[in-house]
Amino acid sequence: MKTKLLFCGMCFLLWSCGEQARPEKQAPTNKKAPEESRDLATRARRHVEAQLGIPATETYGLQIFQAHLDDDGKEDAIIAVNRLAFAMEKAAKHPNPAKIAEIGFVGNYNLFFFYDAGLDQISPPFAVPSSPYMALEVAFVPITSSQYSDIQVTYRIRNSAYRAFYTISNHNPERYFEWPVFDELGTANAEAFAFDFIPNSANPRKNIRIYEAGIELPDTVTNFYVAQPKLIKKPTVVREFFYLPAKQTYVTKK
Repeated sequence: MKTKLLFCGMCFLLWSCGEQARPEKQAPTNKKAPEESRDLATRARRHVEAQLGIPATETYGLQIFQAHLDDDGKEDAIIAVNRLAFAMEKAAKHPNPAKIAEIGFVGNYNLFFFYDAGLDQISPPFAVPSSPYMALEVAFVPITSSQYSDIQVTYRIRNSAYRAFYTISNHNPERYFEWPVFDELGTANAEAFAFDFIPNSANPRKNIRIYEAGIELPDTVTNFYVAQPKLIKKPTVVREFFYLPAKQTYVTKK
């Protein structure tokens, strides 16, 4: 049987509407006075508000997640921002606010910034087109290297969730893989997935193995846009992706 390579771009289409708002490959531009580095939270808030033009009257969410994200041995950070109030205010001015609410206010209202401890600088914003009902879920996992972690960002669009993976390249987060966590929650077509990361002796980057997962939700759940299902990993492997250096992307055999 002829072997084909399937590239992991199927979910990347979800990002196309936000590419203009997510400046890839930009060098961090924040210039700071020495005293500002004493409190990353204060400095991050000032940077976020300046970059996004957030007025003093706006209520928004900001979370800081710290980990070693490159090989300089210093603890970096991801600064996640959620602008639900701004999204709802903007939707109220739309000619069809009911339609905007129906799609979960999807837009560029969830963003993140990268704090590079080696450079002691904060990047421009990276927008994640998604529903602001749910803030970004940020976690860290060693895939590219055992010496530092990659960034795992989970976001919601209506009753579905997706997980994107980034590694730091040239001082910027570079997205290299994405897959659904669950899809069509609350419907007869609902499906879910679990992830595992498998060492590969031929490649420093781990393989990404996708399993089927079961979904558990309380019977009382009615709003599937914000529901948080419990996912139970099943033994069935859906796909296994491996990194192909020649293409600089993850592929799978089919």
